[in-house]
Amino acid sequence: MPVTVSTIADPLGTKLVIDVECNATAEAVVTAGATTIYAVECDNTANSTVPSYVKLLDAASVTVGGASGSDPTLLLRVGAGLKETYVFGTGLPFTTNLTFWAVKSPYSNTSDDSNAAVSPASAVIVKILCT
Repeated sequence: MPVTVSTIADPLGTKLVIDVECNATAEAVVTAGATTIYAVECDNTANSTVPSYVKLLDAASVTVGGASGSDPTLLLRVGAGLKETYVFGTGLPFTTNLTFWAVKSPYSNTSDDSNAAVSPASAVIVKILCT
């Protein structure tokens, strides 16, 4: 079967955001404005017994946990001991800013789950390809 290689005029993304210690302390105002996310790689291999939850928010400020924790724009579950990649073919626009963090619970409020503001036992490595 023949193979075709084509030149792409525009790159898929112009920024690669890397956080090697993603935890419950949110990385806020990462892109300093609007961005489009094309891929997110989450490496949870250091947490071999429990999943982690990487949360991305389209906002300049965030409240992690508490009685009124911020609901994420995007919630990514990363299986125990796994590295997973999520790809958004046409891009996922964030109109305000990119803010993200990782916790042990899919819930936003600690009144629903006390782990909503608790970091995974070991840091999750997060890489985000965006514009």
